[in-house]
Order: sequence, then structure tokens, then C-alpha cells
Amino acid sequence: MTGVQADISKIANDLKLSVFANYNEYIKTGQPFEENLLYLLRQQAVEAENASVNRKIRYSGFPVVKKLAVFERSPERFPYLNISEFEELATCQFIEEKADVAAIGPSGRGKTHAALAIGYEAIKHGYSVKFKRAADLVSEMSEAKSEKSLSSYTKILNRCKLLILDEIGFLPYDLAASSFLFQIISARYETASTFYTSNYEFSKWSQFIQDKGIVTAIVDRIAHHSIVLNMNGPMAWRLDHARSRANGLLIE
Repeated sequence: MTGVQADISKIANDLKLSVFANYNEYIKTGQPFEENLLYLLRQQAVEAENASVNRKIRYSGFPVVKKLAVFERSPERFPYLNISEFEELATCQFIEEKADVAAIGPSGRGKTHAALAIGYEAIKHGYSVKFKRAADLVSEMSEAKSEKSLSSYTKILNRCKLLILDEIGFLPYDLAASSFLFQIISARYETASTFYTSNYEFSKWSQFIQDKGIVTAIVDRIAHHSIVLNMNGPMAWRLDHARSRANGLLIE
């Protein structure tokens, strides 16, 4: 490496321009300078975008990254799901409209996968996303209240453009937990989007939220501007997938 090449590499690394630091791997001899420069800039932009997506994924708290490409959304598996409406969510227009999404269906139907996949699309579109299981959310809010930092906690959480609130109703909520849940839902109502997943249709939320006033207020806010994904169907995906794998082992 010549002195000039070493200087280019050092300055590019200092500026966090990794593509330019390794420009010899990208440029094509015989091409005009402007074309090589344009190619380097485009590759650097791709790297910057990938780095931004990765940072937002780490910030989101996703338990795992899920993508729409591997989410089977056939009419056979989801006979009650409006598939075109579901696929439209990938454009993230609902976030611009500050609308909510509620994926309703029994355990194992892919609700969390769907929420994470749409969350991943939102990140690629430049939106900030947070993932929280409902039980974890109310527990964290309870801890924040005891530490007199509940206001700060809710403000930080509500800055995200899309909040994924998973497994609502997986555990019952006492009055305090129901109140915490209402605070978040009320604060985000018509100001930012939330993607809810639950095993229960709205009419049955009183089974795990005991306070009638709170459950009515929560359901009214969610139902008002929500795109409801009916993910009921003939068989849970995880069970079906397990059976398919088991059959494959038997055949072998």
C-alpha cells in the first residue's frame, strides 16, 4: 500500500466510510473517475442504510427478526384474513395515518410473526419501532412507578412511531396492571400507531381485564382506528409445522 493509499484508508476510516477505505475492492479499472465515484457512493449509501436498520432493530427489542417473505398467508391457512389488506400494511401507510392494527386469533397462528414482520418493514421505511410483551410492559411500568420514573418511561416508549404490544390477555391484569395498559393505549391513541396481538376477540377482553370501565375505554380506543386481522383458521401453524416435520422424519 502506497502512502497515498494509506492516507485515503485512514481518513475514510476516521469518517466511518468503510467502502471508501477499501475502495480498491470496488473500483473498476478502465472506468471513468465519475462512474467509479458514483459506484462507491452508492455502495456506501447501502452500507449506511444497512447499519441504520441494524441499529433500529437493536433499539426495537425484537426477540427475533421475522420477514414477510417466509410468512405463509394463503386463504387455506387464513380463511378469514383479508390478505390484500394485510399485505398493504407493509407499505406502512397506516403509520402515517396513525392507525392501529389488531391481530386476533388463537395461539400458534403467527400473530407475533406478522407483527414482527410488519415492524421490520416499518424499520426499513425509517420508522422507530418498539416491541413489548404486554406482561413485560405492565411489569416495567410498575417498577418505574415505584422508582418514581413512570412519566419518563412512558414518554420514552411513546416516542416510537410503532409500538408492538404482544400477547395481550396472555395473563390476567389486576386493577393496577389494567391502569398501566390503559395509560399507554390512551397516550398513543390517534398520535402514534400500535400493533396489538391477542388470542381474544374484543368482546372477550373482559375475561382478563376485570374493571368494566377500563376494558370499555381500552377496547373503544383500539377498535376506533384499527385494522383488524382475523387470524383464525383450521389449525395452529406451529402444530401443523411440527406435524409436517414429524411426517418428514417418518418418511426418511
